[in-house]
Amino acid sequence: MTMTLEVQKTAGIAGLLEALSAEMSIAAVSCGHLDSALGQLLEAVPLESRLKVMQELHMVDMLAQHITAITDFTAGLASSIAAEGAPDVDGALSRITLGEVAARLRETLDAKAA
Repeated sequence: MTMTLEVQKTAGIAGLLEALSAEMSIAAVSCGHLDSALGQLLEAVPLESRLKVMQELHMVDMLAQHITAITDFTAGLASSIAAEGAPDVDGALSRITLGEVAARLRETLDAKAA
């Protein structure tokens, strides 16, 4: 493989990850809007049912956080590939603020590498 082809592939992968990260960021913003709209609907829920509905609405917030975690991870991979020519998986994992998501990703990646 020529150096030019390697550079093109690396740039292509970094660009792909950047595009994916950008789209996931848009999805996270959409989740935020959905969370806000559902919060407004909560006001119409009878008081005796509000707690149960609030617990379900919390899942929308968790979804937004999960999408943001994957967005941050993907952006970290793209950044490291663009700068170093190879993914810095540990660095990208450290960008994830939800420990649960980072742990699952690490387990999956470790299992695939074994």
